[in-house]
Amino acid sequence: MADHTYKPSEVPKGQRFQYFLDYYKWPFIITIILVIGVVSFLKSTVFRPKTDVPILVTSSIYVSHEIWNAATESMASMPLDFDEDGKSLATINYIYYDKAMEKTDLQNFLALQTKLAGSLAAAESALQILDEETFLFFNEQELLGTYSELPDTFGHAADELIKIPLKELAPFNTINDLPDGLYITLRPKNAMQIGNSKKKLAFFEHQVEALMQMIADNPNN
Repeated sequence: MADHTYKPSEVPKGQRFQYFLDYYKWPFIITIILVIGVVSFLKSTVFRPKTDVPILVTSSIYVSHEIWNAATESMASMPLDFDEDGKSLATINYIYYDKAMEKTDLQNFLALQTKLAGSLAAAESALQILDEETFLFFNEQELLGTYSELPDTFGHAADELIKIPLKELAPFNTINDLPDGLYITLRPKNAMQIGNSKKKLAFFEHQVEALMQMIADNPNN
């Protein structure tokens, strides 16, 4: 004889909680997990503030995340609100890339190498912060622009590669713990995968404008 399946209304009051656990616990838990996942996805994509100035940092010189956070917080006060949402939002994608790790920590080195390859393939950051070692690598990959990319060459030859010491530029010149040997560069427009996209062209031009603003705020300029 088959077991009788009770309707919720037929369950005695004192047993209704156990009835709920027996029949609805896992569907309820799965539903909650799905709702949390959807909300998290929407917050990180649809409702996430758009970046005005994305900066790629690739260096063999270690710099703490606290320093980069301080830089982005300082950039929030600069006139960089290109999407006109009321906020100047700069983001820094920091990749510590030391080739010596290939011999000491191969797994981590390969992970960072993959992350760098993905960032370069995305072609979102025209502004690049490099050290001497990574500058040479980016130059080999033809990912360094010249002063001809800028509206003003600031007295430099048009075909000279942009390589400005980071400590000379706002807001980095106010960060005491920033190490020496870091430079800001610009990825050339023809390497930004712009094509016929007006949106991508405007995004590149905004990053050029941000660099011009950093240079203009340099008291020694």
